[in-house]
Amino acid sequence: MRVLGLVVLIGLCLPLLLFGQETPETFENPALDAILDDVLELAEDERWDEALALLDDAEALDAADPRIASYRRSIRELKALDAVQDAWAEGVAREFPDEGDNGEDGPPRDEPKFVLDRAEYEARTRPAATRDRLRFNVNLKTLAVDPLGTGTYGTWSSANEFFYTSLGADFYTWLPYLGRSLGFHIRSGGYSWVPGEPILYFNTLDGGVNLRGFLLESETSRMEIGLDFGAAMQSSKERGAGVDRSGALFLGLWLSDPVFYHLFDAESLENFLIGGGLRVYSSLATDEQLLQTIGYRLDGSWLFPWGQIGTRLSWWDFAIDVGRTNVLAVEVFGGIRF
Repeated sequence: MRVLGLVVLIGLCLPLLLFGQETPETFENPALDAILDDVLELAEDERWDEALALLDDAEALDAADPRIASYRRSIRELKALDAVQDAWAEGVAREFPDEGDNGEDGPPRDEPKFVLDRAEYEARTRPAATRDRLRFNVNLKTLAVDPLGTGTYGTWSSANEFFYTSLGADFYTWLPYLGRSLGFHIRSGGYSWVPGEPILYFNTLDGGVNLRGFLLESETSRMEIGLDFGAAMQSSKERGAGVDRSGALFLGLWLSDPVFYHLFDAESLENFLIGGGLRVYSSLATDEQLLQTIGYRLDGSWLFPWGQIGTRLSWWDFAIDVGRTNVLAVEVFGGIRF
């Protein structure tokens, strides 16, 4: 609002500088000056119609005052610009209207009284315009904890372990509607049991819909809360056997926030994100448990202008013949986001 007010004042007061020395008698009208002051205040508050109505009153007092035509032209341009930006925020492509060089309110002009960068203005005044619309991360497990012992193991002892369980990916994209809150995603991840000398490899390839909301939002930071749901193709392979594939449904919840920035109000921590989430899988096979697999994660990452890099603690809770067990692992991840 401060930037818009400054632009309005510069654009609307420029005629004073151009014409003030030539026609000082034009401005010796206290009633007219008071009305024009009110017009400026209404324009700063983006109350365009009220400002234009006041200009009609000003014109009745002194139709020859050059400020009236200039104010009217500038306010109409700002009103049209505001409508265009509202349309963009709703995902509707709309261009700034071109009304020609000759208007009913003044003489022809070669160039506008002021120039606004619409994209820059929208980014400064609308936090929703700075929300990212695409993310792609690749993650790699560096070590895992043996659930039956206390040892830690690397998770790339073989090609099967590496591609089934160690290497993962996350892809999210959001549509340019509803404030970029509705989107789609694909995720690949898994685990090996037991790590280091696995007898089972498990991988799930998920695809579905994502919904996200925002709290504590500014132009440069925000808390995100997301909900994922969809279907998964799960692949498991026992050592020395073939691959078994089955379907599942999943429901996930995740959260991401620059926690320390909000706690300490320190700009240096604005790009440090803490995130976490869980994803619950329900197998479509009738002979499987309802909650066949649950994946958890807790991560910390640093944002760059076009990317992200971080570390993650992940663990899988899954069903076995004698109950349930889990595998804990440490991952590194990085990718692009814009």
